[in-house]
Amino acid sequence: MKLTTLALNNIKRNFKRYVMYFFSLSFSVFTAYSFFALMQNEYVLMAFTYDDRYKSLLINFGIIIMVFVMFFLLSSNNSFIKARKKEISTYSLFGMTNGKIGKLLFLETMIVGITSLIIGIGVGIFFSKLMAMILLDISLASFTGNIEFTISMRAAYITAIIFLTIFCLMGLSGLRVINKFELIDLFKAHRVSEGRSKGSKIVLILSILLIGIGYYLATNSNSMIVTMSAIPILLMVISGTYLFFWGGLPKILNIIKSNKRNYYKGVTLISTSAFSHRMKSIGTVMATIAVLSAVATTAIATGYTLYSNIEKNTYDVVGYDMYFFGGHEEVLSDIRTTFKAYGSEIVNELTIQSYMSSPRVNMTIDENSIFNLGKEVYFRVYSQSMYNKLASICKCNYRPAGYIKLGEAMYIHGYRFHEIDDKVKGQQLSFTDKTLTITSVSRFKAISFGVKHTIIINDDDFDSLIDRGDIRDANEKGDTYDKVTLFNYKNSLTSRKLNKELTQILSENTKGFRTAYTNYDESLQSFGLICFIGFFMSAVFIMMTASLLYFKQVMAAEDERHQYKILRKIGMDEQVEKRVIRKRLIPVFLIPLLVGIVHSMFAMKAADTLVFSNIIPVDNSYFRVLLCSAVMYLTYAIVYSVFYFVTKDQYSRIVK
Repeated sequence: MKLTTLALNNIKRNFKRYVMYFFSLSFSVFTAYSFFALMQNEYVLMAFTYDDRYKSLLINFGIIIMVFVMFFLLSSNNSFIKARKKEISTYSLFGMTNGKIGKLLFLETMIVGITSLIIGIGVGIFFSKLMAMILLDISLASFTGNIEFTISMRAAYITAIIFLTIFCLMGLSGLRVINKFELIDLFKAHRVSEGRSKGSKIVLILSILLIGIGYYLATNSNSMIVTMSAIPILLMVISGTYLFFWGGLPKILNIIKSNKRNYYKGVTLISTSAFSHRMKSIGTVMATIAVLSAVATTAIATGYTLYSNIEKNTYDVVGYDMYFFGGHEEVLSDIRTTFKAYGSEIVNELTIQSYMSSPRVNMTIDENSIFNLGKEVYFRVYSQSMYNKLASICKCNYRPAGYIKLGEAMYIHGYRFHEIDDKVKGQQLSFTDKTLTITSVSRFKAISFGVKHTIIINDDDFDSLIDRGDIRDANEKGDTYDKVTLFNYKNSLTSRKLNKELTQILSENTKGFRTAYTNYDESLQSFGLICFIGFFMSAVFIMMTASLLYFKQVMAAEDERHQYKILRKIGMDEQVEKRVIRKRLIPVFLIPLLVGIVHSMFAMKAADTLVFSNIIPVDNSYFRVLLCSAVMYLTYAIVYSVFYFVTKDQYSRIVK
């Protein structure tokens, strides 16, 4: 019989085992082709304004996914081969050399791989238009073009080359595994135990200590401490997780065994013993799943929270639909004409004069802090009435200021560092013959228009300081500070063509400008693309890790089959066997998921401190991120449940 025929017969005979293998391989190919096709899709490239950033993000995430896919495929292939030790020993017994056995397994790998390659690319082509539409829908504010169905031959070619290379490596890896086997070892494989790991109290305590310290640092409310500790936190939690699964969990199982009263119950004894004897082979996989699930969930939950708050964050930064400096007389007529041409209604329009002042103040918060106030610091100054006008039309929902008394000032800054509030309050601003005291502090980034420090004062104080020359509308050379003109108009975040026309007018005739649409569109493209890639990456992680657990348990079932045969002989019935298998497999899928959930809860607390509390403010951010992560883990649980039931069914078939 030819090796090719024998390989095909083996695949047919083991088809039920190959189903998950086919599925995982095909999904990997589909993912790779989808990424490459999106990078080549001319309609998508034309739609994205920042196509270089778009390509670089896809390439970087594509590399990460391909590295993980290669690791998964090589690991699962080795597990699959080891699960067939007895079959391989039979070939060797009948005189087949290791070289021929290796060629046989290489042929099987290539047949399965090429079939999966065809299926994966075919499914990728079929869904290519849908993938492009989903990407553009979540990443572009006002895309109205048509997406044509296209077949990217270049993407198919690149995908085929990469995966054929991986399949060849898998085949060669299988040959290496075969050459390590001795015939006598293969026949005794079902009698060989991995060796019971007792674990270690020291390792258990060390793992909990490392993880605990990482958690403690991650929950610190000081953003600087969290930032400086980011790498140590990752190293401690990751190393602690691996130590827990390598030596800590085996010790916990050993402690459970020492409780004779509960341990010597038939089902518990058999399932716990079988699980503990497999910790050496699955400990690393379980730790990897816990870490990857926590990383993926945290990244996606954070990214989606940012994505869902893009509009609010846009107006927190810009404040208004559009504003510009200088060129007031030259462009107002053109701007109003443009609004009429596009049928857009102006909701608010306001022009204000810029006023600056340099009172004497000396306050050092931190040596390198941007909030240090000294002799060289200047302030943008608003009267209370002008500030209230700005606040009333601002789209970031800031309330007008309450009554500011004579001799008092309200300090405004655009950063989210609450620790400075108490240090700023009570500081005195000394003018020529008048001193104002800062009595309140507020964050209002949109009103600063690029200036770090802003103060709001009573209208009478404002007029008095202007008369004395302490507040100026011109610099020392006599050049008048630019006026700022603000506009709010309807459909501002969906009017792409209008924004393009306004941008052209403003760029040619003003000293500076900003539009909410530009900020919104850029954020939407960045965070939308990150969310799209993140969900894709998470899907790959879920499928690959669950599949790897499946293969590990299939391999274990082959080795444990003789144990169940003995147990049946001494009276174990079918119902007890089902309970044993269920209790044997549930911890394998459940424990890494639970550890990953706990990791992500603390990781998201760190993300909340770093991102949502100091850089991009989001209301109830930690709750929102947890809610999003709950959805992610529910998805994880559903997928893992499906793989658990498939694994349990296959495990039961093998041991019978």
